[in-house]
Amino acid sequence: MTDFTLNSIIVHELLKEAKKPMNPVKKIKFRDSTLDKKNDIVLRLVNEINNLYGKKGNSAYYGVFKEELTERGPVPDAIEGYVSLRSPSIQQFIDLTVEIMKKLAVEAEKQLWASGGVIVFADYVRDGVRFLLVSMIKQKDGIRLSSSLEPEILEQLDLTKINQAARINFDKFIMYQNSPDLDKNDLSYLSFISTTTQQTASGYFIMALGCDKGITSNKATKNLPSLVKSFFDNNPSLQEHSRHFKSEVITYLANQCNSNQPAKLSDIAVMAYRHMTYLHDEKREELSAQLISHLNSEEVRIPVEFNVNRTGLNQILNVKFKGDGFSFNFEKALLGTNGDADICYNADSETLTFTKLPKEAIQQIERVLKEKESED
Repeated sequence: MTDFTLNSIIVHELLKEAKKPMNPVKKIKFRDSTLDKKNDIVLRLVNEINNLYGKKGNSAYYGVFKEELTERGPVPDAIEGYVSLRSPSIQQFIDLTVEIMKKLAVEAEKQLWASGGVIVFADYVRDGVRFLLVSMIKQKDGIRLSSSLEPEILEQLDLTKINQAARINFDKFIMYQNSPDLDKNDLSYLSFISTTTQQTASGYFIMALGCDKGITSNKATKNLPSLVKSFFDNNPSLQEHSRHFKSEVITYLANQCNSNQPAKLSDIAVMAYRHMTYLHDEKREELSAQLISHLNSEEVRIPVEFNVNRTGLNQILNVKFKGDGFSFNFEKALLGTNGDADICYNADSETLTFTKLPKEAIQQIERVLKEKESED
């Protein structure tokens, strides 16, 4: 069971209708005080957002704040200042949310297609890790919110999907700050979701917060094949396809890299689905969704989309050779120079030995040898 503690939560409303300019004197509806963190409706709101985060239709990018001052804006510094506080006061939390709302209004005003909504701010601890969540939730059709933004209005929000959101992991943020510059290329501390199809319309939220995606592509490239194999290995109905699927994912990453196209978890879901044709439709949907949710989770952190890293790819590409009458194709991780390796290379004799052949391969080889003996 998830251990969850809500430190502070507040909601404000960004007043913007799509295809209409903002009212210059009525851009934001502020709530003056935080919500009751023990209120059942309030707790359910944060838990439902967390449950949606990273699931199908709400997959996340992982990254860091922009470093370029002209693109960064004031929000990253405000958040960094808040994270550095050992025990922030309620007023410091409210001040941070006001700062973010002002920047959201500035960026939304620049995009005619942009629309507003209720912005939920939450500072909480989940399983020992502290997070700051900023999430936009749309109200249900035909619902108008009261001026006081009381907890009851949360029941009038559409919690079937996250419209836009960002979440900062305090532990990973501190780790990033204390790491050498070289190591920072493989680290991330924030994740963000944007589901609107018009990129200019949805982009204002991420721009306002100063988020930068695609930082961890090297780690994502190296880890993805082994992660999908592990998922298949841990599901009895998928085990026999795990190695083939891993090889297929490596080939996919190579193709995306060679064509300068990003790797997408949606593509991985389609590929996984093809290995489940013998299962009922409902089970296929369930396992496919579980795979993507696992890969995109806060713990695993494979972005919904990332550029394939050439260096990382070269480390996982298979060893391939086709000679006169024979060929081999195996994972680099299986190769070694001692008897413990699955595939052992002896430099002195220039030979390659397969030390851990599966039973099926042994049976096939022995059958062929017997056939040859009978022919002689």
